[in-house]
Amino acid sequence: MKNTILRNFCLLSLVVILFDSKLRSNDFPTLARSEFVFACMSSNASNRDFMAKCSCAIDEIAKRINYEEYSQAEAIARLQLGASPREEAFKSVGLSKERMDKLYKAQAASELECF
Repeated sequence: MKNTILRNFCLLSLVVILFDSKLRSNDFPTLARSEFVFACMSSNASNRDFMAKCSCAIDEIAKRINYEEYSQAEAIARLQLGASPREEAFKSVGLSKERMDKLYKAQAASELECF
């Protein structure tokens, strides 16, 4: 009886972990994934090979960072690139640095995995 309960608990835990992981990697809206792929292809070659590589890249990024963190990092990156006095403020804020570091690590992993 005790072994059955333990085995069932372990099985249920495994299912929850796998399901939760799958949900987190799929929280990116289709539009965000499409925008990433189009931007990636326009920065490289606009052919089927790069469409597959760019699609792989956003999937790998989504495995490592959730959409909220990704969208915040993208917004911070746009603000940092702008020519405004606010630019320096976004470079030094701890949350900004944390979000950007996480995005850079996810992008690096996707480069290694997909390109």
